[in-house]
Amino acid sequence: MDRNFTKNLVIIGGGPAALAAALYAARAGIGVQVYERANVGGLLGEISQLDNYPGFTGVGSDLATAMRRQAETAGARIEYGECTAVRPLTDGRATEEAVVAGGTDADTNGRMAGQARFELVIDGAAVRAGAVLVATGAEPKHLPFTVTPPVSYCALCDGALAKGQNVVVVGGANSAAHEALYLANLAHSVTLITHSALKADAAYSARLANTSNIKIIENREPNPEYLNQFAYVFVAIGRTPATDFLRNLPILNPNGYILTGKTVFADRASPSGFAHMSALPGLFAAGDVREGSVRQIVSAAGDGAAAAIEISEWLR
Repeated sequence: MDRNFTKNLVIIGGGPAALAAALYAARAGIGVQVYERANVGGLLGEISQLDNYPGFTGVGSDLATAMRRQAETAGARIEYGECTAVRPLTDGRATEEAVVAGGTDADTNGRMAGQARFELVIDGAAVRAGAVLVATGAEPKHLPFTVTPPVSYCALCDGALAKGQNVVVVGGANSAAHEALYLANLAHSVTLITHSALKADAAYSARLANTSNIKIIENREPNPEYLNQFAYVFVAIGRTPATDFLRNLPILNPNGYILTGKTVFADRASPSGFAHMSALPGLFAAGDVREGSVRQIVSAAGDGAAAAIEISEWLR
């Protein structure tokens, strides 16, 4: 396809927020192009057993496949491609400076009449769009030191490599509990170590306590000497937003999350009803990458749908 074609909406990312947005936007008659750099479904595809998504229980990749199929059936186009830059346009030209609302060529919401608002770089090629939705999610945080055993950030991906061995999971929230429970079916023993008290919810905590080959160590800071005792180290200590490609734009908080809605427009006039819009009119965010997200699959999907509805109104 011609990647220089100006599309109504380009969605960056392929997780639940992106796929839900693609479905809703396509059903609203918007031309939708989705670019995902890795696996469509994002982290959803790494979940071995999903129990907290209303109406669905099973393997996360199955839900991701169904969401993708539904979005494509509605008319969205989904391709693999990595976005390395987003540049606001003014008078049809890319600029490294943020273009905000106002000026003789823009309406009150900052839209350039008859023009694309953004130029994206996808696998080195320029793609133009009238609106952009960033739904790139978050990436695993890494250990601040090196260890001797192999290190993994995905038990579903690498658990089979640790079959029958003594392994350790670093972390104490729901994601770490999920990793430990999955590994308990493969490894000889699983030790879960967290620097604080266990933060997993009651359902996960009960399952951990009732799994005989899982040992929990709370309030202990992991260090190389301790972790080196194990055959495999699995890390689940949180995530950081995948927004490095947006660092040139004034839309991020100090932690790299995209600021939207009231967090942006509290001290000045806000485009009415656009809770998912960033400081750059026409650039929206949804899912785990957005400041204030509760970082659950179901909330990411709802966030994507809400963003698509706003984008549809904004493009009109």
